[in-house]
Amino acid sequence: MKKVTLLKKYCLVGLAGIIAASAIGCTSEDINLDKDEVEEDVSLEESSQDEENEKVEDNNTGSTDNSSDSEDGKDESDANTESTEDTDVSEDDTDIGANSRTAYKEFEDGTAKVKYVISDGDLFFNAEYNDPVFEEDEFYSMDEIIEACKELGWYNADGNPTITYTEIDCGDDCIPELLVDVQFSAMDSLAMIIKEIDGELVLCYDEGYGYRYILEIGSDGTIEGSGSSAANIHYTENAFINGDGEYVFYYGCRVSLGLADNFNLYTSGINEADVCTDGLDVDHIGVEQYYFDADYKTCDKYYHYYIFDDNFEDISTDADYEDSSEIKQAFSDAGVLTYTQDEIDEMLAERAEEIGYTGK
Repeated sequence: MKKVTLLKKYCLVGLAGIIAASAIGCTSEDINLDKDEVEEDVSLEESSQDEENEKVEDNNTGSTDNSSDSEDGKDESDANTESTEDTDVSEDDTDIGANSRTAYKEFEDGTAKVKYVISDGDLFFNAEYNDPVFEEDEFYSMDEIIEACKELGWYNADGNPTITYTEIDCGDDCIPELLVDVQFSAMDSLAMIIKEIDGELVLCYDEGYGYRYILEIGSDGTIEGSGSSAANIHYTENAFINGDGEYVFYYGCRVSLGLADNFNLYTSGINEADVCTDGLDVDHIGVEQYYFDADYKTCDKYYHYYIFDDNFEDISTDADYEDSSEIKQAFSDAGVLTYTQDEIDEMLAERAEEIGYTGK
């Protein structure tokens, strides 16, 4: 309808121009009126005020120029056609989401099952950590999944678990996925992401959390797990489920707050390096270990150290990263390459761009 409105506006402006031109003494020849548009030249002196008012009124009602009406009708038809096409696209998009939501509701109601696949996102049911409980490409209901978890003995379940179903949008592509959170107890829970793919529900991701391990899953499918292996050793791992339902590992970081007398590091795979800490204030040195592969045992590690105060605030200066720094010398003597925070941030940005990470 926007085109129609603009055409009517132009018609009014054209008529106003004709009247104004006549008022200053221009003839029909001067303003170059077309015979098809005006059937008879009438000067301002020969026209009455009533005729002028009638013409303006007729133009406003769309009855002065039949050709304009025809153009307006054409544009209205085109606009209606475009509007119909836009509506069809919108309805198709809604149908895609509606089909997925219907399938997720059926799974929640117990009338549909999800396909189990072994993938990078298979972190809990993976046979590497637990006895196999599911068969590849077989389908399982929510009740069967709960029973399998109990049989594993990993959960100390007391009564029926609390299950929460939440719609999320992995990859921000407007196609919904289903996040299922199963709380067996205050200490033990299971998170799963399910996606409807080609008419089937597929288990894209499963991971247990609870005791000393916290899991945060964003509405865009981003995943951050964090925990501790000791009072002064903490770690985080970041990943996401993309729009195709694939698990993609982003990066992990392990932090040691304070160093032992001989600080042991993994540089690449199982290669070890002992950093001599003699003469260093080991109680105020932190070391961050970054890696970009989910297989922590064999992947390369990238180290960043910093100085912190009694409140664990970073008080490092540029001098702490110069070659003359005692801390940097200790790492260098052990054959360990270190990186500044800016260099680590650049690595993270390049990694995010490489894998299409959508989180912050």
